[in-house]
Amino acid sequence: MLAAPDLDPLAVRRQYSRRAASPGRADFLFAEVESRMLERLDVVRISPQSVIDVGCGAGRGLLALKKRYPAAELTGLDSAPGMARAARDALAPPARGFFARLRGDAAKPVAHVVAADAHALPLADASVDLIWSNLALHWFDAPERALAEWYRVSRPGALLDFSFFGVDTLAEVRALGARTMTFHDLHDVGDLVGAAGFAEPVMDSERLTLSWASAEAMLGDLRAIGGNALRGRFRGLLGREHRAAWLRALESLRRTDGRLHATIEVVYGHAWCPERKRRSDGLSPVEFVPRRDIGTNPRRE
Repeated sequence: MLAAPDLDPLAVRRQYSRRAASPGRADFLFAEVESRMLERLDVVRISPQSVIDVGCGAGRGLLALKKRYPAAELTGLDSAPGMARAARDALAPPARGFFARLRGDAAKPVAHVVAADAHALPLADASVDLIWSNLALHWFDAPERALAEWYRVSRPGALLDFSFFGVDTLAEVRALGARTMTFHDLHDVGDLVGAAGFAEPVMDSERLTLSWASAEAMLGDLRAIGGNALRGRFRGLLGREHRAAWLRALESLRRTDGRLHATIEVVYGHAWCPERKRRSDGLSPVEFVPRRDIGTNPRRE
C-alpha cells in the first residue's frame, strides 16, 4: 500500500471546481503530457468501443481521444462537479435547429461527462476498452482502490494508459521548506498495477524542467498546477509578509540563465487487462477440459 497522500478529498474537489472557471494557467503542462501520452499510443493498435478519461478536467483529453477513436463511445469522469460541468459545456454539440431535432439528427456531444469518484466508478463490470488518465492519480486518496476499480470496469484485452507526478516533482521547492503533497514512486505504483490484476505493466518516467522569469509567475503557476489541499493546511490568510518571504526564497532557484527552475517528474504507466480476467472475488477462473475435448475450446466454470 502506498503512503497516504495526506490530502483532503473535499478540498481537492473544491479547488478544481474553482479552477474550472479559468483553467488556462496550468493548462500548458497538462497539454504537454497529454501530447506525450498520445505519442505513446501511436504504436498501439487498438480499436476501442468504449473509452473513459478518469480525471477528465475541462475535457481537453476527450477531444483528442475522440479525434483518434471517432467510433468509440467516450465517457469523462471528474470528482470536481465544477470541472465536470465545464467539460460538458466544452464538449456540447453546436446548437441545431428545431426541425433538425424533430428529425432526430441533432448533433451529439463528444462525450458523456459525469462527476464521479475515481474510487467508485459508476460503470458496469468489464465495460471499458481503454482507460485513460492524465495527471490525476497523485490526487487520489487511495490509488490502490482506484486501480482496483479500473480493473473491475476493464474488458479482457483492455488497455490502461495513465500518467502522474512522481517523487522528484518540485524537489527544489521542498528543499526550501515547502510542505507539498506526497508524490508516489513509479515502482510502488507499478506493483499496485500488477496487484490490481493488470498484466504486462510498463512504468517509466521523465523529468521536465520548468522555468520562469519571475518568482511571482513561478508561484502563480505552481499554485495552479498543484495548489494546497493538504489536510493540515493553514486555513486563514497568511498575509503579505509570508508571501514576500516565499518570493525571496524562490529567488534562490535562479540559475545562470537568469530564470527560476523547478523539476516536474512525470511517470507514465501502461498495462493490459488479461484475456483471462480474474473474478471480482479475487479468484481466477479454472478450466475443466474433458479428455475427449482436449484440443478444443475449454469450458470455464
